[in-house]
Amino acid sequence: MVKENLMDGGCVGELKKVIACMKELGKKPKVDNFQDKLVIQKTVCLLELLGFDMKYGFSMYVRGPYSSDLTADLYRNKDEVENLRTGYIANNREKSLITLVADASNNLEPSMLEIMATYAFLAKKCSFEGKEAIAELKKIKPFYSEAKIAVGVSRAKQLFPATEKEIREMKAEFKEMESAAVADNKY
Repeated sequence: MVKENLMDGGCVGELKKVIACMKELGKKPKVDNFQDKLVIQKTVCLLELLGFDMKYGFSMYVRGPYSSDLTADLYRNKDEVENLRTGYIANNREKSLITLVADASNNLEPSMLEIMATYAFLAKKCSFEGKEAIAELKKIKPFYSEAKIAVGVSRAKQLFPATEKEIREMKAEFKEMESAAVADNKY
């Protein structure tokens, strides 16, 4: 109990919420494991983009969105993280967001999370339009296949409801396709 109070005061963000997420997901991460840190980073980024505020700022880095503050908090509180010690319990809304991200990412598959978080970050935080975000994603992640990127982008898009502008653009795009199909059927 005393350690948790120290942890709360010694963190940049709300690590107690990050630990609660991992606990909710049944994941017991190892702070020194690269894949485990990647999963935590990308999961927290997606959850924050969805409105689950854990107070970590992200910027684009080699493997996508990254928070140096989150990494620092993980290492400073390694024992609490690895043993999932927190008094924080996610509320129902937070649990539903955690489940949403886990389901969309094939139960937190690292490569899927990396693609999803990078696309979502480019679209939501860097204000790239859909096609621009995909082009930038492919430039940043040339080691992933077109198919893997397509699935990751599709799953990221499923997490975020379309904006009014995106709906108008889709309607215009579909209208052009419908017109072409109607014209084809005339002959």
